[in-house]
Amino acid sequence: MRKILFISIIFINIVVFASGGTLKQGSIIECNGEYYGNHGSPLHWHKAKIVNGKWVSDGEEVEVPSCYIKPVNILENVSFSSCVDGDTAKFIIGNTERTVRFLAINTPEVASSLKNEEPFGKEASEFTCNTLKKAKKIVLEYDQNSDKEDKYGRILAFVFVDDELLESLLISNGYAKIDYVYGDYNHLEELRLQENAAKEKKIGIWNDEEALPDIPSDSTLESNMSTFEKVIYTIFTILYFIYTKLFA
Repeated sequence: MRKILFISIIFINIVVFASGGTLKQGSIIECNGEYYGNHGSPLHWHKAKIVNGKWVSDGEEVEVPSCYIKPVNILENVSFSSCVDGDTAKFIIGNTERTVRFLAINTPEVASSLKNEEPFGKEASEFTCNTLKKAKKIVLEYDQNSDKEDKYGRILAFVFVDDELLESLLISNGYAKIDYVYGDYNHLEELRLQENAAKEKKIGIWNDEEALPDIPSDSTLESNMSTFEKVIYTIFTILYFIYTKLFA
């Protein structure tokens, strides 16, 4: 009973902090004398106000402001260099070899000294490698609502192979799922349609016995928290761990 109560308290506090209304500070726009900002996944908008030097929500979710103009994504032609795995590859960009992490998807892991192979990891990697090797034209699309690089220094981009979106091909063949979405990225509607179709057909990772757990590696909850909120979340997590060791 006490364990249930403790979990409930943690959950309530997490919800309170996570829904505190902190907006993406770089998303604020002025429209007809009002200020608006967005956050969350899927991305959504609120009226905005400043509290303690930070832009926060000033009310319920609203429609996309009429003044908002979605940034135009940048395209760049590149050359294939080498394979890495199902959702990562190396390309020659300019005169430099760079590692590119495919935006908005996640494929199963392949075997390595640090990781065990997950179902369909090898198949996803082979599909990506073969598709890129055969490509006559490869274009990277840098989404203006995404960071240019991840924390490992890898470039984040959509990858077009002979005018087909590689992320979409991977999802439609059951080798990937939508993941790591932290903004209003381009092509999400297409990817969701492909993912739903793959789920219905139980293709690849969506086979009942082989499906990946539907838990992102970087939780959406934490990604939408401010630094202060993440500290509070971490503290509650540590307290719960200690509680389970003492009383569970």
